[in-house]
Amino acid sequence: MVRPRPALAINLFFLLLFLSGSVVPRLAEAGGDEKTKKMVGVDGTQFVVGGGTVYLSGFNAYWLMLMASDPARRGKVVAAFRQASEHGLNLARTWAFSDGGDTPLQLAPGVYDEAMFQALDFVIAEAGRHGIYLLLCLTNNFPDFGGKRQYVRWARDAGHSDELATADDFFNSTVVKGYYKDYVKTVLTRVNSITGVAYRDDPTIFGWELMNEPRCDADPTGAMVQAWVEEMAPYVKSIDAAHLVTAGLEGFYGDGAHESKDLNPWSIYYGTNYIATHLAAGVDFATIHLYPDVWLWGSSAARKAAFFRNWTRSHLRDTELYLAKPLLVTEYGKFIWDAEYSNRTQRDYFLGTVLDSIYESARDGGPLVGGAFWQLLDDGMDTFRDGYEIVLPEDRRAAAIIGNHSRQLAKLNGRDADEIRRRRNQRRTRTRTPTTHRKIHVGSSSSTSGTDQFRILLVRFMSLLRQQISSFFSVVLA
Repeated sequence: MVRPRPALAINLFFLLLFLSGSVVPRLAEAGGDEKTKKMVGVDGTQFVVGGGTVYLSGFNAYWLMLMASDPARRGKVVAAFRQASEHGLNLARTWAFSDGGDTPLQLAPGVYDEAMFQALDFVIAEAGRHGIYLLLCLTNNFPDFGGKRQYVRWARDAGHSDELATADDFFNSTVVKGYYKDYVKTVLTRVNSITGVAYRDDPTIFGWELMNEPRCDADPTGAMVQAWVEEMAPYVKSIDAAHLVTAGLEGFYGDGAHESKDLNPWSIYYGTNYIATHLAAGVDFATIHLYPDVWLWGSSAARKAAFFRNWTRSHLRDTELYLAKPLLVTEYGKFIWDAEYSNRTQRDYFLGTVLDSIYESARDGGPLVGGAFWQLLDDGMDTFRDGYEIVLPEDRRAAAIIGNHSRQLAKLNGRDADEIRRRRNQRRTRTRTPTTHRKIHVGSSSSTSGTDQFRILLVRFMSLLRQQISSFFSVVLA
C-alpha cells in the first residue's frame, strides 16, 4: 500500500534540511577524505560503504529527468522513489542525457538547457531524500534522446562530414570525442541547484555509465569500443575520482582474450568485448543485460532457459576469474505480449529466477551483487508502457517478489569484504573448483541455417524496436 504524501509542513522541513546539508542518503559514515568518505567503493568483487558491503536491488526509470522537467508531472518522480523505497529498492538507473531533440539537456555541443539541468537536479535530490543511489548514464548507443547519432550529426553540421561515414564514427572521431568529453565535464562538475552539492561530490550518485548498451557494427571484434572506453573511463576519473565508472555493456563477448562469441545469442558479434573492456583502466565494475525473449526470438522456452542459465553462470565465472570486480545485471526483463497481461505468471517466474541468482551469488560472496529490472512506472503512465513495465501498486505479485528480494539482500549489508574473500577462497580450495567448465552453446558455432539467419535478423529488429518504442513515446509526450 502506498503511503499518503507528507503534509506541506513536512515537505518544508525536509527542504530546510537539504539546504542546510544535513540530509544525506542512508550511507554509513566512514573515515578518510571528507569528499569521498560516503561514496560507494569497490573491494574485490564487492561494493562497500564505510568498510561494509552493500548490495543493490534496483530498477530502471529512464524517464525521471523528462518527467521532472514538467512541474505538472514531477509528482511521478516523487511517487516512483517513494514506492521504490517502500519496497526496499536502493538503486535507480536513469538517463543523465538528452542530446538534441524536443526536450534537450544539451541543445548543441557546449550549449545546455538550464531548466532541464534543474530537472536532473530534482531527480538527484529526490533520490537522496529517499535513500536511493543513482547510476547515471551519459549517452545512448541508440537514437533515443539523441545518442551517438546526434553527436555525429552535430559534427557533420560543423563541416566534418568527410570523416564521418556512420554513427559508429562516434567512437573514433576526434571531434565527436571532444564533444562527449565537454559534456561529461559539464555534467560531473554541475552544482545541484537544490542541494548545493556538485555532482562529483554527491554520494547519492552511485556511479557513471559511459553509454547505454554500446554496440559497433563497423568493428564487430570490439576493438573500436575497447579503445573508446580506454580513453573515456580514465577521462571521467580525471574529473571525478570519487565515483565508480562502468562502460554500460550488455555482456556480449567479442574477440578479446578469454572471450567466446559462442555464448552470445545466435553466436554473433555485437562489437564489444565483455572481459577485455571491463579490464580497461578506470572501469570499476562489470555489467550485463538479460532479455532472452528478444535475444532468442522464436526459440523454445527450454532453449531460452538454457541460455539464461549459461549466460548468468558464464559471466559469474568470467567476472571472478578474469576481472575480480563486482557484477550488476543493470537491465533485465520479460516482455508481456498481450494487453490483458494474461502471461504475468511467466514474467513473475522470470523475475524470481533472476533475483534468486543474484541473491545466491551475493550470499555466497560471489561477484553478482545486484540488479535493476526494466522498467518501473507509476500509475497513470500508460503511454510509457513498453511491455516490460512493472507498476508496483498494480503488479502485486511482482511487487512482493521484489520486496522479499530487497529484504534478503539488505540482511547481507555490512559484511566485511576481506572475510567474504577469505571464506570464498577456502570454500573453493576445499571443493577444488575447476577453473573451466563445459559451456552450453545456445547457437551454432559453425554454419548457420537459413532459419537461424532469419531469427538473427529478428533478434536485431526486436532489439532495435525495444529502443524505438521508448524513443517514440518520449517524442509524443514531449
